[in-house]
Amino acid sequence: MKPAPPNINYYWATLLMEELYRCGVRAIGIAPGSRSSPLAEAAASHGKLELVVHPDERGLAFHMLGYARGSGRPAVVVTTSGTAVANLFPAIAEAHHTRVPLIALTADRPPELRDCGANQATDQVKLFGTFVRACFDFPAPDATLDPAYLLGALDAAVHAAVHRRGPVHLNMMFREPLAPVAAPYPFRRLHGALRDWEKNGTPWVSYELPNEVFEPSARLLDECGRAERGCILVGAVSAREASAIAKLGEHLAWPVLVDVQSGLRCGATARAVIAHADVLLASKRFADGGGCDFLLQFGSGFVTRRFLDFLGSSRISPRVAVDVAPGRVDPKHRAAQRIQANPVCVADALRAALPAREPSDWLTKWQSASARVEAELARRMANAAKLTEPVVAGLLSQSLAENDVLFLGNSLPIRMAAMFSSARGAPFSVAANRGLSGIDGQVATAVGYAQGSDKPVTLLLGDLSLLHDLNSLALLRCARAPVRVIVINNDGGGIFSLLPIARSARHFERVFGVPHGVRFRAAAELFGLAYAAPTTTQALARSLKASARAKRGVLIEIETKRADTARAVPQWVAALARAVDRAPS
Repeated sequence: MKPAPPNINYYWATLLMEELYRCGVRAIGIAPGSRSSPLAEAAASHGKLELVVHPDERGLAFHMLGYARGSGRPAVVVTTSGTAVANLFPAIAEAHHTRVPLIALTADRPPELRDCGANQATDQVKLFGTFVRACFDFPAPDATLDPAYLLGALDAAVHAAVHRRGPVHLNMMFREPLAPVAAPYPFRRLHGALRDWEKNGTPWVSYELPNEVFEPSARLLDECGRAERGCILVGAVSAREASAIAKLGEHLAWPVLVDVQSGLRCGATARAVIAHADVLLASKRFADGGGCDFLLQFGSGFVTRRFLDFLGSSRISPRVAVDVAPGRVDPKHRAAQRIQANPVCVADALRAALPAREPSDWLTKWQSASARVEAELARRMANAAKLTEPVVAGLLSQSLAENDVLFLGNSLPIRMAAMFSSARGAPFSVAANRGLSGIDGQVATAVGYAQGSDKPVTLLLGDLSLLHDLNSLALLRCARAPVRVIVINNDGGGIFSLLPIARSARHFERVFGVPHGVRFRAAAELFGLAYAAPTTTQALARSLKASARAKRGVLIEIETKRADTARAVPQWVAALARAVDRAPS
C-alpha cells in the first residue's frame, strides 16, 4: 500500500474499500457528508470502484438496490450519521423482502459523543432491526486494533449479504481528523501482517459452500406422476430459473401460469407458458383453476389478486411451494409441502426423474383460451379511441426489444402490465420493487438497474410515484445505459378509483384521489431530459420508437383521466373473460 494513507482513519477506510472490492463489490453510492469523509475519499481513490454520488440518501439507497439487482453483485451505499442513516430504511426494507445484497455503510460518532447531546448523533446500532442479515458496529480506528479484525468482519458481512440474500449494516465510528491530513500512526506495524494479503488479491477469509443438489422425495415424485391436470405457477424468479421452469412445463405438458415478474409473460415462446393466465382465472371456465388437481408453485410475490385466490382454492390438492428463501411464502396457508431449494435444481431434478408426457387436451385447453385472450386484446387495441392505462400497457409491451428491461412501478402500472400486456412482442426482462410494493424510489431503482445490468431500461410509473421520487431524475444524466421514464399522469391516485373505496368514501377525491394538477414538462427541462407528451395511440407509438433510439434520458408523459380508467379496466377484463367463456368446449 503505497503511499501510506495519511492517518489511521484513512488507513482503515482504504482497507475497507479494497476488501469490499475483493469480495465482489463493484459500485459504491456516496451521499456527501462530513463524518463519512474517510469512506468517500477512500472509495474515490480506489480506482476500480464505480462511484455514484447523489445528495438524497433515500433515493441513493434505492439506486444501489437497483444496481445490485441488475448486476447480481452486492452494492454499497455510504452515508454520514444522523437522519442520513434513517433515510436508508425504505430501501433496506425492500432489499430484505426481495433478498437483495444491499450493504449500508454508515459513519457514526465515537463512543464519547454518543448519548450525550452531541450534534448529529443518534443511536444507529441495530437501527434496521430484523431487516438486515447482519449488523457490525465497528469501533473507531485505533492503533491497538488488529486490521485483520476489520477484514474478517467485512468478509463475513458480504458473505451474509450474498449467501443469505439480503441487506447488511456496517456502522463505522470515526474520530477526528476526518480530513486526509497527516496524523502519526504505526502504519508499518499494522500493515506488516497484511503483506501476503496485499499481494494475493483475494479476500482475507474465503467462504466455500457445498454444491447445491436437490433429490426429489418419493412423495413428490408420486404426486407429480399421478397428477392428470397439473399446473405450474410462477412468481418472481430470475431469468435462469424461469427458463428451467418453462422446460419442466414442456416436459410434463402442464400449463405454466406466469406472473408478469417471471419474465415469461411477455414475448412468450415456450409452448407450455400461458401468458394470459391471470385473465383466464377471471373467467367462469377457469375459475378455481379449471379442474387443476396438482399445483407446483415456484417463487412468490404475485401481483394480482386472482393468482392469490387461485393459490387459496380449497379444490386444488396437493400443492407444493418451491422457493429458495427461508420462512413462509404461503399467504393463503394451503401448501402441503414447502421446498426450500434453488428452483433451477428442483426443476431440473424433476425433469430428469419424471417421464416426458405428450401434449394433452388439458394443456391445449389453456393454450387455446390464452390465444383467444390475445386475439381479443389485439382487437380492442386496434379499435382504441383514446389513451387509457390498458392501451398504454399493450402498446408498450409490443415496442420493447429483446435486450430491454421493463421496470414496472407499483400501484396501477404493474397491474395494467400484468393484465393487458401483449404476448406477441419480443421477450424482455421485467423488474419491480414488489418486496413491499411501495411507490417510493421507483426512478432511483430503475436507473440503478440500468447501471448494474448495462441494459436499456424503460420505467412505467404513475404520477404520484414520480412526484415521490422526483429528484432521482438527476440520476438519469449519468446512466451508462439509456433509461426512459414513462409516466401515466391521471392527476392522482388512479388505483383507488378501481377499489370499493371509490364508491363509499365521502371524501374520496380529497384523501384518495388527491388531484395535484402537476405536469412534468418543467421537470424534464430542469434535469436536462428529452420530453414528449403524446395524446393519441399513433403519437405514443412514434414517441416509443423515437425514444428507443435516444442516447440520453427521456421522459414521456401520458395524460389519462381516472374516470375513463375506472370504466375501461373492468370493461376490458369482462370482455376478455367473455371471449374465453364463449369459446367452444
